[in-house]
Amino acid sequence: MSKLTAAFLAHYPDLIRYLRRRTHCPELAQDCAHDTWLRLLEKGKQVQADNHRAYVFKVAANIAADWYRRHTREQRAVDGYALSIAHHHAPDTYEEVLAKEILQRLEHALMAQSPRSVRIFMMHRCEELSYAQIAQKLGVSESTIEKHMMRILLVAHHVLMTTA
Repeated sequence: MSKLTAAFLAHYPDLIRYLRRRTHCPELAQDCAHDTWLRLLEKGKQVQADNHRAYVFKVAANIAADWYRRHTREQRAVDGYALSIAHHHAPDTYEEVLAKEILQRLEHALMAQSPRSVRIFMMHRCEELSYAQIAQKLGVSESTIEKHMMRILLVAHHVLMTTA
């Protein structure tokens, strides 16, 4: 186990509390923590950090900031789209085709995952159930739910990054 992985695991509860304060949303904090875990796995062996805890928290802060910037951009796009509809302007054909293509790629990638992972993802995102609620409903541990969500989020992240 790498030192970054050990630091992540040792400070996970603190990291979640930190991200909850930054994002004001428990579910988003968990998603950012999972993205941090994935980033550490991806870049972990290449990093030479003196303070592993500080590095983990810095990665998490950057992920939360990236989420905020992306959310702000998306919200502006949604607002612009709503404004164009309000003024009876048709959306740009390129944007419409690109959005449909991204949705199709996401749907295809998600449906290629295990039915259980997809079900957990849908329960979390569509039914807005917390990880604890899903775990209780399915009779499994919260850790199992986190693992399924990490798989789905990794797939979605990969699709979105290869599209950008």
